[in-house]
Amino acid sequence: MNRREFIANSCVAAGSLAFAGCGSVPNANGTGLTVGAAKRRVTPPLWVPYLTSSGSGTHASFQGVHDDLFARALVLDDGRDAIAVLAVDSIGYDNALLGPGRDFTAELRRKVAASTALQPDAIMFAATHSHSTPETIGLTPFREVRGVPDWLETHLGELAATVIEAWRNRVPARARAGVTKVEGIARYRRIRLRNGKESRRGPLPPPEDVTVPWRLDEDLNILHFERDDGAPLAVLLNYTAHPVVAMLLPQISADYPGAVTAMVERELPGTVCLFTNGCAGNVNTVKVATNFDDVQSIGATLGRAALGKLRELKPLVNPTVAHHSTELTLAPRECPPLADAEKAAANNPSAKNRVLLRLAKKLAEGPLRAEVQTMRVGPVNWVSLPGEPFVETGFALKATGATFVVGYANGWLGYLPIRRAYDEGGYETQAGAWSRVAPGSAEQLEAAGVACLLTVNSSRQRL
Repeated sequence: MNRREFIANSCVAAGSLAFAGCGSVPNANGTGLTVGAAKRRVTPPLWVPYLTSSGSGTHASFQGVHDDLFARALVLDDGRDAIAVLAVDSIGYDNALLGPGRDFTAELRRKVAASTALQPDAIMFAATHSHSTPETIGLTPFREVRGVPDWLETHLGELAATVIEAWRNRVPARARAGVTKVEGIARYRRIRLRNGKESRRGPLPPPEDVTVPWRLDEDLNILHFERDDGAPLAVLLNYTAHPVVAMLLPQISADYPGAVTAMVERELPGTVCLFTNGCAGNVNTVKVATNFDDVQSIGATLGRAALGKLRELKPLVNPTVAHHSTELTLAPRECPPLADAEKAAANNPSAKNRVLLRLAKKLAEGPLRAEVQTMRVGPVNWVSLPGEPFVETGFALKATGATFVVGYANGWLGYLPIRRAYDEGGYETQAGAWSRVAPGSAEQLEAAGVACLLTVNSSRQRL
């Protein structure tokens, strides 16, 4: 069944309720934009493990819940095309999570497409990258924990149900967009020093001690959706900083993205607020592994900035939506074949050999398939990438027309360092299950993003 047939059948079946759910219904401004949003609690049982060390490949059970985790979905439908954004309080999702021959993102999309008129590639599935969440990025023997496979199946169903609910919640709506700069939250974590060392946290070194210039992307991008009567409906935020304030704390927490979304939803009753992270692979928060007071403080800073900017956002006039995706197969970084890595680790179980063995196991799971996805509503567009892109990639894509960039989307392939970073060294480029792709991969993804942007932007010009 194609999209038009699905909508027509749904309208007939819904009878007098079709007004709220069918994409071609004009709103008070004469446009056909309908918007739906939904929110679902996805806090796991305490026995579902969280990551305690990527280097050692270890995890542990939670000891409590500080704040709940949520999946939030947003659907935009202009009557001709529709897109969906699913943002989850999660560290990320390795597509091999479900086991051999299965793909987490693909199965999620199929479940949604079976119950809506959304095309599978019109669904963006992003994680906030909060670290006090289940270890779903494939760095530990996560699936071997008793009960985890069943929990994953349930979790997958909950995520799909959130998007389906947002689809069914569509109402005529209006949209506004804008950006504001928020300083004092992010910290570049790969500052190269003249003494050969790297500055990752703490006070910034003086400029004369730095060898390679660096900068932060401190833009807070905002999309705001209201019902035709002005009632709050949804807010989509994008900011660039690793949510590691609550890292290594044994309580479940959505970290600062959870604090900012909760604040916006509290101040705008009826709103579903989605948070997406940017190209934060080499950008931390200023505070790392500290306490929940800092989580709330950072969230409040972003929340106040977002709420204060709402009245200044520019209306999107007669906005249409579009999407385009492409898939690349990235080259893996150099690593011994699995059999050789197993033999080396058995003969000499050094930390290095154990790390290489875990990398070899990940690479043996299959090719490194990377989806680059673009979406657009009116003049606002974004690119999503499947891992932890560096901020320089974000700046490059913005320079070629992206309004913002979403990382940790549609899968997780580890860090996506720019080419020069491999020569500089450091954690993000060290061979390991967290750093799987070969040099040049980020540049390939960037080029694909530029091509996808041209496609979605040209679709706007043809209308």
